[in-house]
Amino acid sequence: MPPGGRQYWIRTEQGRVWGPYPIDALERLRGQLTENAQASLDGKEFRSGMDFPELRSLLTERKAAPAPPPTPPPPRAHPTPAAGMYVGPALRAMIEGAATRKAPEEPAAAPPHEKPAPPAPKPPGPPVMRPAAVMQSDKLELAEQGNLAEVSPVRLYALAALAGANGWLELQLESGRMITISFRRGTPDHVSSDDPDLSLLRFLQGRKIVTAEQAARAELHATKGGVDVVSALFQLQFIPPADAHKLLGEHAMFLLDRAIETSRGAFTFEKDAPSPPGAFALGHKWTLLAEAVRRLDPSPLRARLGKQLGCHVQRSGGSSIGKLEELALTAQEARLYASIDGTRLGEELVEQHGAPVTLRLLHLLTELKHLSFGEAAEEPRPAAAAPPPPAPAAVPEPAVQAAPPPAPRPAAAARPTPARGSAPVAKPAPPPPKPAAPTRTYATPPLDETPEAQLARLRGVVARLEKGTHFEALGLDRKATPTEVKKAFVLLARDLHPDTVTDPSQAELRGVKESLFARVNEAAQVLGDDAQRKEYEAELTGDKKDVDVGRIFDAEEKFQKAEIFIKARKYKEGVALLDEAIQLNDTEAEFYAWRGYARFLLAGDRKVAFDDCASEVKKALKLVDRCLPAHLFLGHMHKVVGNLKAATSSFQRVLDLDEKHVEAQRELRLMGKKS
Repeated sequence: MPPGGRQYWIRTEQGRVWGPYPIDALERLRGQLTENAQASLDGKEFRSGMDFPELRSLLTERKAAPAPPPTPPPPRAHPTPAAGMYVGPALRAMIEGAATRKAPEEPAAAPPHEKPAPPAPKPPGPPVMRPAAVMQSDKLELAEQGNLAEVSPVRLYALAALAGANGWLELQLESGRMITISFRRGTPDHVSSDDPDLSLLRFLQGRKIVTAEQAARAELHATKGGVDVVSALFQLQFIPPADAHKLLGEHAMFLLDRAIETSRGAFTFEKDAPSPPGAFALGHKWTLLAEAVRRLDPSPLRARLGKQLGCHVQRSGGSSIGKLEELALTAQEARLYASIDGTRLGEELVEQHGAPVTLRLLHLLTELKHLSFGEAAEEPRPAAAAPPPPAPAAVPEPAVQAAPPPAPRPAAAARPTPARGSAPVAKPAPPPPKPAAPTRTYATPPLDETPEAQLARLRGVVARLEKGTHFEALGLDRKATPTEVKKAFVLLARDLHPDTVTDPSQAELRGVKESLFARVNEAAQVLGDDAQRKEYEAELTGDKKDVDVGRIFDAEEKFQKAEIFIKARKYKEGVALLDEAIQLNDTEAEFYAWRGYARFLLAGDRKVAFDDCASEVKKALKLVDRCLPAHLFLGHMHKVVGNLKAATSSFQRVLDLDEKHVEAQRELRLMGKKS
């Protein structure tokens, strides 16, 4: 194929991937790329851009782009990008602008005696799916009002945090109720709602901090005394004053979760509205948002993302909202984000990394425009069905003289017999099959059950499950498969979801269902994740030792910071943090792999330090043989000291674990090996 007809992917020094675009469109990037940029013809295998003669001028010259002509370009239809990858709207507009500034070629005039050829028909193909980031507002500013179906609460929160906004974000729900988030310099300092089911008293009842009787007394006391509910709770000594700040903060987080999960309704933003009395900052603005998304139910998220999961996921080329570092991603989320290179579909990421964490991270980062969905994967077109064979011609039968009919029997009527050669009597159609009865669970109510009877029955279920296992909570045995776990959760959620209680007077029944739904959701989350299920089963059999969860979380946080320092070539600071992480948790394989590699990079004489550093990396492999970073780091270390055979073996082992690992593929190509 001539260079003019090729499509190129470009990877910058910062790791961003742009394309595919023809070389004419890439002219707009002249002066913005260095000779260190890489190029690819398939979006998977990248080589140095200098290996492509037609791209060398783009990578070496740094000339300012010519100013656009004063006259507007003629209108033209926007071309559809090639399937595979998506770039953000800002970069799309920048690249497509180059084509619009070119003078359109005048078609050659046809001879008078010849008719112009008809336009070639467009080839059929799958419909183009536009990414969600384009469907929503691309302006990095918070509108005064709008529809939540077009701009999600996550996007609205992020825009307020980015702008350091002051004011009230009011979410009008479909039920007619309102949730109000007060922002002060971009940080939420108060969350309230006019929904009585979301009130502080109802929240405290659900947490079993106050009883229904105490809540009623506090509400009556507040009405008579002209004070707020919090003061009434203090005066009646139902809650200690020392716990007030904590309980109010937890209630605000509860309301924030309800706001973030909203998908329908309207919103308004009242700029510079004052914060309510007693408001206080609820925490770091970006961490609060990330934590709220981590608490979302993954099932509605899958429905919300819908067909986009069948598209390629890649890092956006346009402007993002906020910095990725401020979201404080967990180690699992960081690994998931690092694996996104534009070649995997959303469903593939879900299958590889697990549904809960993947769906939540995709929702968060696409709304913040760090990630975007590309075009839909092309499905194979079904072959046209063969026409049915022609019916055989009817063969006439010879005429047969009919015999005289027998005398009728008086006892019983004769059965009518169709005459020979006439059409047979049509048999009555069989009755349609009865629909299958819905699957019942322990939560399925009997017919004509009253709300009072249902409340009493579900209270008994709550008491039984308080000491029950996760398997009992889902009504399964210990041999249940992940598919059976998911099915059991869906069936139980059908009967236990709090939204099934629509009568406001049945608040107690709703509270019991909230408790049961949370119990079932927790069980499904644990048993649906292989690692968590294995750990839980070990705990049930008594094989698990007591674990200090706080130390594990602290170690993970230090490890994340160490990764950032090492990638920034601050090896000394990274090693110090890894030392602390290993002291807190000495069973994590990746900690040793990163520390051994960082010490190797920090050493003055790397050949002398190789044995000690490689020994520490191999310690990670003794803990977890499939520790991919350990094999990758060993490959780099062997290559530095000149042991190319061992380096090849390590890089090949990386590809055995992840056949699409870009870095290992590149290293083997540079060493002259086929991956």
